[in-house]
Amino acid sequence: MTPSEFDAKVRSLMRVCPWLSQTSGWRSEEHNAAVGGSPRSKHMIGMAADFVSSEYGLSQANDQARTLGFWTQVHGEPPHLHIQGLPPGSVERAVINWQDKWGE
Repeated sequence: MTPSEFDAKVRSLMRVCPWLSQTSGWRSEEHNAAVGGSPRSKHMIGMAADFVSSEYGLSQANDQARTLGFWTQVHGEPPHLHIQGLPPGSVERAVINWQDKWGE
């Protein structure tokens, strides 16, 4: 998934799940560290986002996000939906694979 595809699919998710509130998207390395994010966080390359809602709403949104092709996880306290447009793993590896595949 390219960054532009990720952005379009996030907008699609928000349209079909209007009860979601986005709480996080792109993060700098400094902000990511300050909020306890993984050093391999896809937030730092603009390919992850977090949302809050009721637990029932998160479950529905999680199902919809997977249908759109996102890797997802509902976790945290309070619970939130984390989505990413690249598989788990190293950010560097993801960027290299993405550039090889799409040349952007």
